[in-house]
Order: sequence, then structure tokens, then C-alpha cells
Amino acid sequence: MRIPTPEESSLGPVIPEMCALPIIGKIGQLSVYLVDSSVETDIRQNIAHVAMVAQRSMPKYPAGYDGSVTEDDQRLYILAAGERAVGFVLTALDERFWRLSWKADGAIELLGQEALLRRGPKVARVWVAGEYRRKRVSIELLQLSVQHWSVEVSALGWELPFTPSGAALVQRILPTLFLGCGDRYSLYHSLTTAPGAQDQTYG
Repeated sequence: MRIPTPEESSLGPVIPEMCALPIIGKIGQLSVYLVDSSVETDIRQNIAHVAMVAQRSMPKYPAGYDGSVTEDDQRLYILAAGERAVGFVLTALDERFWRLSWKADGAIELLGQEALLRRGPKVARVWVAGEYRRKRVSIELLQLSVQHWSVEVSALGWELPFTPSGAALVQRILPTLFLGCGDRYSLYHSLTTAPGAQDQTYG
């Protein structure tokens, strides 16, 4: 496994293998590829390097994707400029959804003590390379991913806890109510962590 570099964090890693996959959408001049269980193992594992690059931007959080196939149906939606992976949305299935809302100060409030127990999709990670941030590509990539799942954005779960910019992204999309996914520890951490200054993980 190669070590991510600062150049990859800024411009995105070069991953030629993804260009062999069919394009499922376009965002301006950028292509969108889908990596799921139908993709060969060695290709998935090579493409998973982009998750390690993203993890440099949020070192307190696990990478979240290593190319393995699990029963959670992980899907990696990759935004690419040629052979460079410049962003991604990672989705998966989850079974526990907490009803949450935003307070005026950006903190999270729990609505009801019991989780909704059902099998449904969640957004586990969103990342955009430094040179592509603040161009709304994360919003457009999320919209494309949601359309591919054929669900309303309000029905999606969002993996807890958030980075500060992750919270800002979710609040931009769902300014009042949303569904969070995670165990009780992740929920407690999300409820007790004061909102901080935005980081630069999302674009």
C-alpha cells in the first residue's frame, strides 16, 4: 500500500484502473465512475487508495473503504479528471437511523430516544481534492449518487460523527431535519461536540 502524498491531497491521486470502468455521469468536464461489488477485486483495491488520500484530510476518522465486498453494499462514486480521482462519495447500507435536527448554533439535537430500525442507504464519506473545493462539485456528486440509489435525499442516513465541514455540507442540503447513522457512542459524541470552524474536507 503506497503512502498518500501532499500532491495527491491537492490534485487527487492518479488511478488509471478506474478509466476502464463505464462512466455513469458527468459533472462539467469531470467523469463519474461507480465502484461496487461487480468490479474486479484487484481494481477495487487499487482504487481504494483514494480513500487513504482522503483520510489525510481527516486523520481522526478511519478511511472507510479498502475495496472489500461486504453485505453493506458499499459503493464508491468517484469524480475523475482524466486519470486523477479528484473526489468521491462513499455510500453503504445501514440498519439504525437516528432522527436529528440542527440547533441555531449548528449543534445537533436528538429527536426521540429510539432509533428507526430499517435497512437503507447512508452516505459514509464525501471528499474532494484541494484544487476542486468550493466549486459545488461535492453537492453535484451527492445528487448523482442519490439518484443512482433511487431515493429522496431526506431518506438517506449520514454516518456519524461529522467533521466540521461534513456537518456544514449536510446542513446545507438538509437545513432542518436529517437522519444520522451510527452506534450510541457515535451519537453521543455528535450530540456533545460543540460545532467548530469548518475544515476543508468537502468542496
